[in-house]
Amino acid sequence: MVGIREIAKHAGVSISTVSYALNGNPKVTEETRDRILAIAKEMHYTPNLAGRTLKKQKTNMIGLYVNGFGGDFYSHVIDGVASVLKKNNYELIVGSGGSRSRAFIPQKFVDGAIILDVAFPTELVTDYADAGNQIVIMDRDISHENVCRVMLDNNDGAEKAIAALAATQVKHYVVVTGPTNSYDSQTRLKTAIRQVEKQDDQSILVIPSDFTIPGGRKAAEIIYNMGMKDVGIFALNDELAIGLYEGFTAHHVKVGNNVKIVGFDNDLLGTYLQPGLTTVDYSKHQWGERAAETLLAMINGEAPQQDQFINTRVIHRGSLGEAQ
Repeated sequence: MVGIREIAKHAGVSISTVSYALNGNPKVTEETRDRILAIAKEMHYTPNLAGRTLKKQKTNMIGLYVNGFGGDFYSHVIDGVASVLKKNNYELIVGSGGSRSRAFIPQKFVDGAIILDVAFPTELVTDYADAGNQIVIMDRDISHENVCRVMLDNNDGAEKAIAALAATQVKHYVVVTGPTNSYDSQTRLKTAIRQVEKQDDQSILVIPSDFTIPGGRKAAEIIYNMGMKDVGIFALNDELAIGLYEGFTAHHVKVGNNVKIVGFDNDLLGTYLQPGLTTVDYSKHQWGERAAETLLAMINGEAPQQDQFINTRVIHRGSLGEAQ
C-alpha cells in the first residue's frame, strides 16, 4: 500500500508537506497541494483509517446494525438515518449479523452506533456502552447512561389494531406472532392479549410464527382447519398478513367477510392485496431520522431524552370488511 513517504519521495517534498496537503492545511500553497493530490491519486493512495482515528479520535462515520435487508422496511429506516448523517457531514456503515462489523465500535472505526438487530447480543451492547461508546437502541429495553432508546410505540399500535378489529364485532380473536426473540413481537402480543381480555366473554388464540409469508400461510391453514367463523386476526407484521391472504385464498375464503385481518408496518405490498390490507402505520423514515439525530446529539455532548417513541396510526382498508 502506498503511504505518504512514497508520495513525498515522488513529489520531492517533505513528509510533513504531504501531510499538510492531504489534510487541507493552509501551510502549503494551493499549487503545491494540487500537485501532491494529483500524485496521490496517480499512485492510488488510500488514507489509513486506523491511523487517522488514533490521531483525531474521530472518524465522522456511524455504524448502523440491522438484522437483514429484506422488504421495504429496512430501506426506509436506513434512508432516514443516512439523510440526517449526510446533512451533518457523517457517513454511514451498515452491518448485519457479524462479529467483525460489530468490532468497529470498540475499535473506534465509528463514532457511535445505532442498533436494530435482535441478533446483536445485549451483553455486548452493555460492554460497549460501559467502555464509553455512544449507542442508540431501536429494538429492546436497555438502561445505561451511554444508551438512548428510540423505539416504535408498539403498545399504542397494538391497542389500535385490537380496537379496529373490535369495531367490526368479531366473535373470535387470533394473534399470529413473530419470533420469540423479537422485542416488537412480544410487546405487541402482550398488549393485544391485555386489550382482548378487557372485553367481556372474549377469548384469544395465539399462533406462534416467524414474521414471514410462509408463516402466515401456515397460520391460515390452522385457522381454517379449526373451522373458526367471524374471526378477527391481528398479524404482528404485514408479511404474516400477506401469507394469511394466500392461505385463505387457497381455501376460497375471502378476507373481509368471515375473516378480518389487521397487519403491522404498512408494507407497500399490502396496498396491492384484494381487498387492501388494514394495517398499523408509522414513519420508518422518521424513525431512522430520530435515531440518527439522537446519536449525533449524544456524540456532541448533549443530553437527549433517553426514551423516545414513534407514533402509530391505523390505515383502514378492505380487510376489515365495509369501511369502519
